[in-house]
Amino acid sequence: MARLFMLLIALSLLPLSSSDGKELKFAVVPKFYSVFFDQSKTGCVDAAAQIKGVECIYRGPELSSVRLQDQVINQLIDEGVDGIAVAVTQSKYLIENSLKRAKEAGIPVVTYDSDFDASINQDPKNFRLAYIGTDNFELGKSLGEELKKLRPNGGTLIIQSGRPDSPNLNLRLMGVRSALSGNTYSVPPGKMLNNEQGWTEVREPLFNFDQLSQAVKQMESVMKGKPVKADSFVSVGGWAQNDAALYREMIAPFQGKINDKEVVIIMTDTSPEQLTMLKDNLAHINVGQNPYEMGKQAILTLYKIVTKQKYDDIIYTPVTFCTQQNYETCEKPTGM
Repeated sequence: MARLFMLLIALSLLPLSSSDGKELKFAVVPKFYSVFFDQSKTGCVDAAAQIKGVECIYRGPELSSVRLQDQVINQLIDEGVDGIAVAVTQSKYLIENSLKRAKEAGIPVVTYDSDFDASINQDPKNFRLAYIGTDNFELGKSLGEELKKLRPNGGTLIIQSGRPDSPNLNLRLMGVRSALSGNTYSVPPGKMLNNEQGWTEVREPLFNFDQLSQAVKQMESVMKGKPVKADSFVSVGGWAQNDAALYREMIAPFQGKINDKEVVIIMTDTSPEQLTMLKDNLAHINVGQNPYEMGKQAILTLYKIVTKQKYDDIIYTPVTFCTQQNYETCEKPTGM
């Protein structure tokens, strides 16, 4: 009798699987389809393949638009998914619309890549159970620290970002400014640099609204020095380099400026195409994220939540530092 009782307890602790007659469908919703976010799809699919009875649904808008992203989430709710991981485009809008519905429907939500910001005026834990992704403030600081290595005496700077209302990108902006100025800011994105520790932003950040061709054009204006001139360019995302052919065409006439560090180029992300650009001396440093791991951990975390297992409510995925010298090894784990 005792052995039967112990067996029943053990069976009750087993995770859900298809053998229980319950298929679990977890959705990963990017800001938009892109070179970066599509790597989170691969992580999502691979994680789901490791768990019996779990399916990964990767679905997002073609363009960066909070309304389109909201529509995708509403569709997933209507389809009865068991959990949603979302890269937040605009916090307040999603919480007042689709994510409010998800909460009312009892569908667990986690965020990845981009978490909720202060605009919601509430604790993010009221709407999401975990965040998986880069520590965005620390990523921004890393971009700034890498720039300081190449420009130890300061300089003039133009920063490129995606949207002025993007929670994760504003944290990165604040990180860059903190690293270069030595100041502590209370609210993202911090303040424009004005000769703090020798650093000055010559204009407000260039916002490309996740349009790759626009990002390339903006960067070209920096390389030309028209209409404004700066000796340093930091992009808190990989936009311009995500259209590899267009980037190469644009940057080719400025190879001499890159070689002579007349303009220092610090980029975010390290896709295979971006590492090839480093090899070809088309940028100086790329600080990489790990979107594959974000997608993987999003599925594993949602699975733990639904099956009542212990989970981490914050998972920071690692960054890598890639240069023209170490581009072949920078993405490999230590010890390989």
